[in-house]
Amino acid sequence: MKKALLIIGTIIVFPIAFYLISRQIILNNLIVDQEPKVSDVIIVPEGELTEERANKAVSLLEDGYSRSGKIIASPLDEINGQYYQAAGASSDQLINEPHATSTYENAVYTLEMMAELGYDSAIITTSDYHMRRTKLIYDRVNKDYGFDLTYVAAYHLVDGELVTWQEAPDYVQNIAQAEYWKYWGYLFGLYHFINHEPS
Repeated sequence: MKKALLIIGTIIVFPIAFYLISRQIILNNLIVDQEPKVSDVIIVPEGELTEERANKAVSLLEDGYSRSGKIIASPLDEINGQYYQAAGASSDQLINEPHATSTYENAVYTLEMMAELGYDSAIITTSDYHMRRTKLIYDRVNKDYGFDLTYVAAYHLVDGELVTWQEAPDYVQNIAQAEYWKYWGYLFGLYHFINHEPS
């Protein structure tokens, strides 16, 4: 009887413990923020209707980190296009990658576009909570190219200060919390079977 209870207890406790520990580890390590370096282009995997990605990309552009003077937004739509313009980018500085519907497709289509344009290096910038999964998939897709990629996080403007997702409004924190499940899905390649998954 004791052995049966031990087995049942293990079956119940182990998954819960694994979930709690792995969730803490993943959520505490969502942010990847490398030192920016001058690259051929800046790439922004879009998907959330927030301004921080456009603001960071344009800031990097204005600081001279894009040799081409271009930003590839994946995708560039009417709403985020206004964010880029409000941040100071002109329309001729923006390249639209119009097809991506997921972070996986962001990587596939933008790296393909880099090859077509003859670029060899890029800064990838996206929301801080989105960076770990973005780096995971860009590194995987980049094995077919060998581009020099640098990952720079975009933080959230709150009361005039840039803060991490943990200090951002609740709606940002809720989006970030979902990265736990998305990260596991990407780790195991489930993006091959999921269409139209928001970034």
